Amino acid sequence: MSPNDSSPVNATKAPRRSRRNWTRGFIRRVVIPALAIMAIAGIIWWLDASGSAGVSPQSGVGYGPVDLPAALSAPQLSVGTDAGNLAPDFLLEGLDGGDVQLSKFRGQPVVINFWATWCYPCRQEMPNLVKAYNQYRGQGLVTIGANLQEGKSIIEPFARDFGIAYPIAIDRTGSVGDEYRVLGLPTTYFVDREGVVKSVFTGPFLETSNGTNVQGAIDVTELTKRIQEILAQP
Repeated sequence: MSPNDSSPVNATKAPRRSRRNWTRGFIRRVVIPALAIMAIAGIIWWLDASGSAGVSPQSGVGYGPVDLPAALSAPQLSVGTDAGNLAPDFLLEGLDGGDVQLSKFRGQPVVINFWATWCYPCRQEMPNLVKAYNQYRGQGLVTIGANLQEGKSIIEPFARDFGIAYPIAIDRTGSVGDEYRVLGLPTTYFVDREGVVKSVFTGPFLETSNGTNVQGAIDVTELTKRIQEILAQP
């Protein structure tokens, strides 16, 4: 029998070569392009999330916590996140391309809501925050949506879907969240016209009267109560 004759040895070599060829072709046609696409997507995401050098093009000041202007300080009050303290100042990049600085809103009551798009309770309470802002903005209420460590491409469709009209500040590094001791999302600070923290709550404001299984939720009427408290300040 010649070497080219069909035999058990030659019969097994052909399927092996066929499988190897198929595997190489699959890797070349599918795996390598998929990895390339994932790498490109990862680079785009990183660039979007990290932004520029983290410096405001308007002021040249680095984004993150900043010192409270001396003119807005009060000798009898400390700067801190507990009720009764002056809220720590911060400068962050706005979703609209401008800057968002807390101290610029001195003289107005401010709600600072720390959130993220992946946070389910944040999504649940967002319509209530939007509704409250629309209801009280005519009385001077300012709401700042401080997003934690997400990029504009993620935030923009979320803001559009929920009809968010108030300023969204992007805390890309999480440094402002750290300054405000944010341990869970959502966390909301209520700051009066003098820049003093009146109250803080971690958890969503929901319609608990209708029943909710979101842990840590509090009734949305409490949101209205806390807003009215900071609006009442002269």
